Amino acid sequence: MGKLISKKAIMAGNCDGFVGNRMLAPYAGEAKMVLEEGASIEQVDAAAQKFGMAMGPMALGDLVGLELFWKQRKAAGDMKKQTKTYYGPYELTDWLCEQGRFGLKTPDPKIKANGRGVFIHRGRSKEVDPEVVAKLDEVRKAKGMTPRAVSDEEICERLFFSMINEGFKILEEGFVARSSDIDLAYIYGYGFPPAKGGPMFYAENYAGFKKILERVKYYNEKAKERFTKNSNYLPIDYFEPSKLLEACAAKEGTKVFPGQTLIDVVLADFRKKSSAPGPFAKL
Repeated sequence: MGKLISKKAIMAGNCDGFVGNRMLAPYAGEAKMVLEEGASIEQVDAAAQKFGMAMGPMALGDLVGLELFWKQRKAAGDMKKQTKTYYGPYELTDWLCEQGRFGLKTPDPKIKANGRGVFIHRGRSKEVDPEVVAKLDEVRKAKGMTPRAVSDEEICERLFFSMINEGFKILEEGFVARSSDIDLAYIYGYGFPPAKGGPMFYAENYAGFKKILERVKYYNEKAKERFTKNSNYLPIDYFEPSKLLEACAAKEGTKVFPGQTLIDVVLADFRKKSSAPGPFAKL
């Protein structure tokens, strides 16, 4: 069917966000988190683009519409009463959406803007809205946050390693058949740099499983520390290390046949004893 309509198609099981949006949620959540910790909007987007993304997470939010996750969250009710995963701070997005500023789909004739969200969009150019910067400072103060310097390296680790860890969980749970399906979805649908082969290929061939696991564990402890020290933050679980990632890290360096990936080889063994809910769990 995909070929008939000239599209790249993958099969995915029915989980929250399927493959793409489920992995995008921690990526977007960490983007908002590093903003509150002291990074600027421009720095976050520039770091993601330097990595090779077609656009940064803040610009992407304006493109797809800030109200999508906002409406979903509102429908779910009070975040503090939910048991489902919490994907980062939401105060800034709430403030924008409550004003009807969803991004490119909401023009503002008063300031001659063809779109207004995190950015003011005029034609093909955009600039960060000064009101958003002021609101971000207000949110930081309300939460007792003292802005600190955040490096581009830290930004990229938190954005992409949280995304990759979620990708491992999707494979582990059996909601997608193989790692290359995730890579296809991200290269053709989410602007992931083709030269890096997709998030799972990047994990295996560029970053390395052991490094990702080490940093995921580090940021998981930092997230727990933040929750313990500041009651304004809720616990997150997207840095909780995937069991499949741990298994791949333990076998890093193992030779595989041409055309195979170590992720899929380890995954095949993993699935022999799996009781995961996804439709591909017993493949």
